[in-house]
Amino acid sequence: MTNSIGYKKHSIGYSLAVALLSAICGIALSQERVVVIDAGHGGSYVKGKTDGSQAGYGASSNNAHSASKRYVEKDLTLEYALEVGRAFEASARAKQLGIRCVQTRTTDRSMAAISRAATAVENSAAVFISIHFNASRDRTAHGTKAFVSSETHPDWEYMHFNNPYADRDKAFSARLVEKVAKALQPYGGDPSKAAVHGDRRGDGGYLKDGLRTLGFARMDTHMYKSVMTLLEVEFIDNPRVEAWLLNPKTKDQVRKDCAAAIVEAVCDHIEGYRPPPFPLKAKGR
Repeated sequence: MTNSIGYKKHSIGYSLAVALLSAICGIALSQERVVVIDAGHGGSYVKGKTDGSQAGYGASSNNAHSASKRYVEKDLTLEYALEVGRAFEASARAKQLGIRCVQTRTTDRSMAAISRAATAVENSAAVFISIHFNASRDRTAHGTKAFVSSETHPDWEYMHFNNPYADRDKAFSARLVEKVAKALQPYGGDPSKAAVHGDRRGDGGYLKDGLRTLGFARMDTHMYKSVMTLLEVEFIDNPRVEAWLLNPKTKDQVRKDCAAAIVEAVCDHIEGYRPPPFPLKAKGR
């Protein structure tokens, strides 16, 4: 004789177990990955204030100008950052990977380096990219560059700072600059000039303004799963670069192709990445 009550209880329990397992699997499959895109610089420098009292302390209002002086870095970084956001929204692959893009700023406003870092920390960003445009003393340099926080900082401004994830940041940055440089090549870019540097002189770089943001974010220990880089798209003070990068007839398409390359690099990283065990100690410590 069948116990219908027992059968119903068993059936209900089984259904609940299946539903719970499905929900758990659904959460795992739809895990959100936040990508924070930082439009470098922004706002205006207020005369009469010390650097420490500026609204954008640690992140200057603007650095580079185009050769013709028609374009400024802070406007271009915002245009490119917003374009990257649109590219993520339109990417089926990014949606499948559960990527959500967050911007540090969407208007021309001052924003301190530590506030930019806070955007990445608060959102537990899987990827943090700060977009910039470069300049050189003789206005002849060209090429896409990326800068990462070096492994050790014996004297990083007013604090000691280590980045035990420097190798991983460099590997991601190498993929990023390669894809961006190739996207710019049809217009005049030179992939052979693409390079990745640390922010120490011994690593080929120096403490760039925007790298303070990466440093503040990297010092938060729970960001060990994140990769962080500062992308210098091109040298806009070079007249030859301005001629093809900011050509009124093609500059919109150049920006879209660059954004698509950034999205592709991020998707490649997230698709194949396995985070290191926590915590990863810096070498020699």
